[in-house]
Amino acid sequence: MDHVLLAALVMTATAALCAVLVPPSRVAARRFGVIDEPGHRKVHVQAMPRMGGLAVFVSFTTVVLAGSLLAPALQRLPWVQSTFGSSMAMLQEAYRVKARLFGILAGGALTFGIGLADDVLGKRFPVAVKAAGQLAAAVMLVAAGVRTSFMPSEALNVLVTLVWLVGVTNAFNLLDNMDGLAAGVAFVASGVFLINAWALGEFFISLMLVAFMGSLLGFLLFNFHPATVFLGDCGSLFIGFTLGSLTLLERYVSHASSSLFPVLMPVVVLALPLLDTATVIAIRVKERRPVYIGDSRHLSHRLLSLGFSQRAAVLFLYLVTFALGLGAASLTDATLGQTLLILVQFVAFIAAILILLFFERRKQPRGATR
Repeated sequence: MDHVLLAALVMTATAALCAVLVPPSRVAARRFGVIDEPGHRKVHVQAMPRMGGLAVFVSFTTVVLAGSLLAPALQRLPWVQSTFGSSMAMLQEAYRVKARLFGILAGGALTFGIGLADDVLGKRFPVAVKAAGQLAAAVMLVAAGVRTSFMPSEALNVLVTLVWLVGVTNAFNLLDNMDGLAAGVAFVASGVFLINAWALGEFFISLMLVAFMGSLLGFLLFNFHPATVFLGDCGSLFIGFTLGSLTLLERYVSHASSSLFPVLMPVVVLALPLLDTATVIAIRVKERRPVYIGDSRHLSHRLLSLGFSQRAAVLFLYLVTFALGLGAASLTDATLGQTLLILVQFVAFIAAILILLFFERRKQPRGATR
């Protein structure tokens, strides 16, 4: 029971800290002119401060860093032992992953810094520098020992890790195109990864996920439609990198697993942002436009064109992420037959999303009735 109490305490502390930091981040955004102006491809109708990611970054990093550094001293306090005794015992082995933890925090800080520079400088910030910064953050994580382990060679594991981290980082950067969308999808996906980590007894990773979810929840209080602040690139890049990193720390194959298919769990859970990114990039390449120039061809925009309100479109995409996640959460203990059914369900969901994305709404003939 003390595991649940500690997790709830961590989430509450992170959410509260983030919520306290959002108003100052809005003030800082206005002070430095980091404002997202309305435009023909934008869905908001008034100028919006876009440095809310500062609150997400500071709250998550502060709580995780403080917890990691203060844990040995806290464990010696009598009231901590009496209240969180079994949790403290489980965290005794946390020192084994400290290098990886600091790798995630350092890479997240670099990613946040790159995004902040992009927010402040705008078009004056070179795209090549932004891409190089993301790759450097991914390399830092690999150097800290965080990488995949299912490929047949070390070189392939490093390559897959770099592609995964840069891909997920940019996926959430591109997904941040509507109030509450990127932060909310990340919150739902993190909840699925939390279920998996908790079930496999990975308590330290669970606490990191809980802290991450707390920071997202604190921000969503101000970002869900109608939003009063945006993440900015500093926030969306940080969220993507951190979530991509946390997926690499988890185990997905348990003693009950009948195959290696559970390693696909992160891909299934994050299928929505990954698919949205792949389709908009394909459209831009086909139309011979720069892939880094935004447009209104995302799935969220398609839902608006089909008659959804902003809030309904975002909630629908939360639901899709949750549905995909529930299926993916079963992969760890699934038999081979059950795994194939889950993957068929996944393919069906992707097909439905693609139909929504490319379906053209036709006008009814005049005088047509139902």
